[in-house]
Amino acid sequence: ADWEGKYNCVVEKDGKSLEAVFEASLLEVETDLVEAGPSPVDFVVGEEVSAVCKKLETAITELTWECNGKTMENGKGNVKIVNKKKYTKISFKPATLDNVGTCTCKAVGQGTEDSADIVIRGGENNVEVKAQKSSVKCTAEKRGCKIKFTVTATIGQNGIRGNDVKMCKIVDGNNTECKPTKLKKGVYTGHLPKKIPETAAGLYVAVVTINGKDYESDQVDLEVTAKKGGKKGKKDKKDNKVN
Repeated sequence: ADWEGKYNCVVEKDGKSLEAVFEASLLEVETDLVEAGPSPVDFVVGEEVSAVCKKLETAITELTWECNGKTMENGKGNVKIVNKKKYTKISFKPATLDNVGTCTCKAVGQGTEDSADIVIRGGENNVEVKAQKSSVKCTAEKRGCKIKFTVTATIGQNGIRGNDVKMCKIVDGNNTECKPTKLKKGVYTGHLPKKIPETAAGLYVAVVTINGKDYESDQVDLEVTAKKGGKKGKKDKKDNKVN
């Protein structure tokens, strides 16, 4: 404060004077002004990442963000800073590898200062979509024909749902009839008719889109063989079994 410093006090009486020196300063009080939000926060290059600090006091006179020792400015580069009544947030969109490190929200109040750190981690996302088998053989009109895939990602693995992975049939070199898979215990199963027709035979792939980028599996060759015998043969077999 401007009034802080040393002062001289002079008292004069009956031709005599008394002088004293005193120092005035603002009493520093240890008070928590801000509290870090979730840390660490992770991002994939090209996506948005944010760090949040909760405001614990309303009497904050100054609030700034520093990331890796550099003061951040709203609107400069990929930086966006939002200050609300109860929190402050810094975002990087799109995030780059330069944003990896530590961001600190610094607050100044009446006679006190406080800060909180948030660790930011990120990197390129390596995604691999694999078919469990390169070829699958099924019998027409029989149940249980399935094509299965696995998906691995270095970042965001748990966020890849069955609806995010689609199995497509390749027709004339193009992916067609793309339908969501079903996820169970880390395996993505493609959608096929319960009683598969011979016309379902062909090449299939699984495709997952993450952050606007498509990742595709190797091709799976589905072979559907004709059912042996007709309904009559099936009935004869059943009759023989009973006898």
